[in-house]
Order: sequence, then structure tokens, then C-alpha cells
Amino acid sequence: MARPRNHLHIGLRVFKTALAVTISLWIAQGMQAYSPIFAGLGAMIGMGRTLRDALRDARTQVVGLLLGALVSVGLLLIDPAPPVWLTGLGMLAIMALCSALRLYYALSLASVIVLSVCVSTSGDAIAALGFRLLDTAVGLAVGLAVNMLIRPYNNRRQIEELLYDIADCVPSALEQRILRDLYPDLSRCEKLLQTAGTELEIYRCQYFRRRAAHARNVAHLEGLAQLAERIHQNLGVIAAMEPVGVPTAENRIRLRDLGLDVPAAFSRAPSETVDTVTNYHLEKVLDAYQYLLDLLNLPPEPEEVEEQDGTELELPPEEGD
Repeated sequence: MARPRNHLHIGLRVFKTALAVTISLWIAQGMQAYSPIFAGLGAMIGMGRTLRDALRDARTQVVGLLLGALVSVGLLLIDPAPPVWLTGLGMLAIMALCSALRLYYALSLASVIVLSVCVSTSGDAIAALGFRLLDTAVGLAVGLAVNMLIRPYNNRRQIEELLYDIADCVPSALEQRILRDLYPDLSRCEKLLQTAGTELEIYRCQYFRRRAAHARNVAHLEGLAQLAERIHQNLGVIAAMEPVGVPTAENRIRLRDLGLDVPAAFSRAPSETVDTVTNYHLEKVLDAYQYLLDLLNLPPEPEEVEEQDGTELELPPEEGD
């Protein structure tokens, strides 16, 4: 029996991180940095998945360093070689400061800075603290620059794949409810819709050099998400109907275009009210489904090359508009 092979995937972000660390260490060595390791760590922190993540992590690093430095300098002014009891008071002070300022995210790093300064036995502790801040700042700056300038994270393809998956739910759901009188499980469609919304929020906050093109692509994807939401809502109405109506001749043709085996006649008795409501929501599903696929097949507007003219996305009108 053949053993499964293990595939090692090294993505672009790994190479970007290694490049950022290398550049940071090279700059730190050129500056004869006191602690170049903090430059490398700062570069890694600046390599978050998105620019928003990277800026948040950088903020945590900077705030933690500044708070830790503030308390550490105070302790060193009281005693250049803080005893254990003074170190304990310093830890109490840093925790109280972070709590009072609601900077809970910076507590861990600030505490590490206080401890490292208090237990250090070599050199000028205050000077070392200043060099540590400088080295970290260099690493953060390099990491953020590399993250922004070299192929920023782009999850547009993931969003489009999620929307394709939502569209794939339509034929089977309609077949089960309209043709077979079964109740489709729409939980997968709902979960895909929620995931797409999360990914879209990430995409909206990302950095691209062509900001105008990115804004138009965000509007385009938001329109696609609205179509997917319309599909889910109207499918939910059809799935909850009891009984479900008989599709019109036009809708039967459209169901056949989805590859469904639509009978020439239905066994259930026709009802004008039920049939009208059913066909209303069925048309909404089919319209949104077709429009979603048509728009997904359009090429995206480039965000990392020269800007192009974009057009706003127009959704199919709701009835009565």
C-alpha cells in the first residue's frame, strides 16, 4: 500500500516574511544595533495577513514597548538595580496602567519589557531600552513596507469561489422543493453566505496601490453578495412554503435550463394564490442566480496595474420598483 505523500506548501507570505527579516537585520547590523533580534521580530510582526492585521499587531508592539519603557525608566530612577520587591511593584504598576487605559492587548509585551529591564545585569539599562525601541521600529517599518509594496494579500478569489458555491446550491434546492416536494437543507448556503461576508469585510479593509480601482471592485463584490443574499432569502421562502405551488411554463423552461428533469405536468392541485407566491419567489431566485453567474464571469478590474474605468453594479430591480 502506497504511503500518502506530504506536500510542503510555501506561499508568497513566507518569502515576504523572510525578505523583511533579512532586510531588517541587514539595516540593524549597518546601524550597529544593540539588539538586532528585535528588528527581526518587528519585521515578522509587520507581516500580518492583511495590512489591517499588520497595523493592529504593530500598534500592540509599539504601545507595549512604550508602556514597558515608561514603567521601567521609573523603576530604574528609583533604584538602578531594582530588587525583587520593586520589580513586583513595577509589574503591579504596568498591569494597573494597562487596565486604566484599557490597553489590555499591550499587557503581555509591556510586562516582558519591565521584567527584562529589571533582571538585566549588563550595561546601561536605560540606553539598552532606547536601542530596543529603535531596533523594533526599524523592523516594523521594513515589515509594513514589504507587506504593502510586494503583492498585498488579496482574497478576492476566495470571495468569488464562495459565491460560486452559493450559486451551486440553487439547482439542487429547487429540484428538492419544486420537483420532489422535499425540504432542502439551506444551512450550507447560509454558512457560505456568512463566510463570504467575513471575507468581504477583510477585502474592504485591504491596501492596494490603486485605491480607486479597489473601491470599484469592493462595490462590485458587495453587489454580488447582495445577489447571493437575495438567492438565500427567496430560497428560504420557497423551502418554508406548505404546500408549494406549480411553476409557470416560463419557469419550467428556466428550470430545465438548469439541467433539471421537469415533468410536463404536476400531480399537486393548482392554487392561484400559492402558485403566484411560489412563482414570484422562484423568479427572484432564478434572476439573481443568472445575474450572479454573469457578473462572476466578468474579468476583475486590476488593482496593482494602471487604473481602468469601472462601471457601477446595478442589481435587477425588485418588483414594484
